[in-house]
Amino acid sequence: MDEDFLDVTTNSKHAGVLLMLVIVVLAGCGYFFVFKKIHYSVRTVEIEYGEEPSNDVRDYLKTKVTNYYEYRLDLSRVNTEEVGEYTYYVSHNKTRKKGTIKVVDTKAPEFTLQELTVEEDDPDLFLGDFLASCEDQSKPCLVTLKNSKDEAKFGEVGKHEIEIEVADIHGNKSSATATLNVVKKGSYVDPKSLDLEYASNSKELEPFKGLIYKKLEKALKPEGEQAGAEMSIVSTVDLEKYVEDNYPGSKLKDSEIIELYNKSSYVIGYSIMLTLNNGYKDEIVYVDKDRVNFNREEEE
Repeated sequence: MDEDFLDVTTNSKHAGVLLMLVIVVLAGCGYFFVFKKIHYSVRTVEIEYGEEPSNDVRDYLKTKVTNYYEYRLDLSRVNTEEVGEYTYYVSHNKTRKKGTIKVVDTKAPEFTLQELTVEEDDPDLFLGDFLASCEDQSKPCLVTLKNSKDEAKFGEVGKHEIEIEVADIHGNKSSATATLNVVKKGSYVDPKSLDLEYASNSKELEPFKGLIYKKLEKALKPEGEQAGAEMSIVSTVDLEKYVEDNYPGSKLKDSEIIELYNKSSYVIGYSIMLTLNNGYKDEIVYVDKDRVNFNREEEE
């Protein structure tokens, strides 16, 4: 066979292989420079409750891009006021990617303690009174005994050290040693109970312009048995009769007992708010104790 013919055939094969390699390289470069910009991915982002999410789209892209200004970030579905998982979107041209933002609470409450003085076996004992202050995004701050054996100390006159735990509603907690001072029954007057000056109310109506239905002679802990008993008494008012007597032609649509607090959040009184409807519109009124006919049934 002609040797020159063999050389030409061999060279042609080599040239074909080189051409194919060039095509593959060009195709790869084309994909990288053209399609790589289109096919991007997003990441799952975690932020602490109470913090604002970043508005920089680069913090949400797994893919490193130089033309980040062409990407659009949509955080409209993210609620930073509540722990949970939320969807966000990143858009580029006609491509839209969905990602996840996790709003988490991993921080325990920061608090300071104060000595707590109580009477022995006080039924209205509130462990939260160990706290002089407490800061946490997920309120309220919840106080519990770390060791159940410390419960017996509340019936023993004297000063004791109590191990407590302070937690938020998501279970983040820290421990501390508090001082408990137990005195004989009938020998202690809570200074907070002597403050009968109004500071706030349970419905957060400020300024409060309603009538006070019942004033207390001593401020009470809102979680205590005495406050519960007072609330029960106030709830016995016959509101249907009150409306019939004082607002003829109107119907009782809704009612609510509002607790009135001093600056220490102790209850100092109650107000009864009524929503009435006269057939045309609703009206808010407050029960006037001087207009309640307590003896109506006896008179009849």
